[in-house]
Amino acid sequence: MHKSIYTSIMFSLSVVFGAVIACSPTKFNSYDTNPQNAVVRSSSNCPEISPGQFKCTDAFKVGAGKVDILFVDDNSASMSDTQKKIAAKFGGFIENLDSKEIDYQISVTTTDLSAVQKSPLLTFGNGSNILTKSDSNRVGLFNAAIARPETIACENFIKSAFYTYGASFNTTNYYSQNYYNNCASNDERGLFTANLAISNNASSALRADANLNVILISNEDVRSGMYGSDARFALEEKDKAITFTSMMSSVYPGKYWEFHSIITKDTSCATSQQLSFVDNSNNPIRDANGNYAIGANLGSEYAALSASASTDVDGNPSPRGQILSICNNDYTMYFNNIAARISQAARLMTLKCTPTSAPIVVRTNNVSQTVPYQWQGDKILFQAGSEGVPVSVSYQCQVQNAH
Repeated sequence: MHKSIYTSIMFSLSVVFGAVIACSPTKFNSYDTNPQNAVVRSSSNCPEISPGQFKCTDAFKVGAGKVDILFVDDNSASMSDTQKKIAAKFGGFIENLDSKEIDYQISVTTTDLSAVQKSPLLTFGNGSNILTKSDSNRVGLFNAAIARPETIACENFIKSAFYTYGASFNTTNYYSQNYYNNCASNDERGLFTANLAISNNASSALRADANLNVILISNEDVRSGMYGSDARFALEEKDKAITFTSMMSSVYPGKYWEFHSIITKDTSCATSQQLSFVDNSNNPIRDANGNYAIGANLGSEYAALSASASTDVDGNPSPRGQILSICNNDYTMYFNNIAARISQAARLMTLKCTPTSAPIVVRTNNVSQTVPYQWQGDKILFQAGSEGVPVSVSYQCQVQNAH
């Protein structure tokens, strides 16, 4: 497994109960171009109380914060069974998030770089690139999108070629001439495609005040694991785990994010994946050289990103995400664990700007009771155990050149 070294971009939080952490006011100069300023100016919740001085008031329910979720779906041959397993458990995942009142946006990209360069996110059946809780058929729309038609088409094409030409199927002109008419790229580049979709914020899938969770599903490594043996598959910068981390730090400084990998974790799982692609007699399909018709290898680069050093929302050392086996027959616990992490991080509230003085937090259903929280910069972290409590947060922002 490749290791990447990462210095956490999350702020360190000291324990404060019913109070705030003091910090120096942020001063904006007259040439400030911070994109938060435009958000402050345009918000109906942030009236200007004096030239350049805005007072914002935000409502928040503790534990019901915002999260943007990007699924990276390997759409190459052999993935149809896994796509079905994801679809089978997605409804429970959504029920879990809905029970916590999480404000989520969900989008999907694939590992096919050429397709993603043309269209970074898949379009759901309702014509949108993003699903939210307001989409009444969001489970059905997601399930129809995650089970890729090009994956099934490719699997059927390979089997048809095998039945027609036998073990030499993949050396025929028919196969080489028609493969890409029936199949997505077999050069899986999930980190590159996720990087493109996120760094360009395709279809505004990422909100400035939301956490981010990436869930990647693939039975092969970046570039089909060929980068160590074939110069044609050498890793480009955007194929690397460390580059993804650097991109997040540069493009989204301070954003809380996680990266979960559902991948081939060991050689026995790789063998199981290869054996699963069978003919009508339930025999694994092999070519004339005895090689399995589909590939599967350890997802080392994906695992390196998920295993990289980070902190959880409370500032405790924690890996960036979970490394899960694609060979598990039931993904219920996977989705339960990811939903739990999303819920834990949903105590984090991102403000529209960095306040010039300590925010005022009031419990809206009982103003006499305090709500324990921590403040630093443009974020407030509410103490665990306060989930479900509605609060009102007031704070002031200094924005130059407001007119």
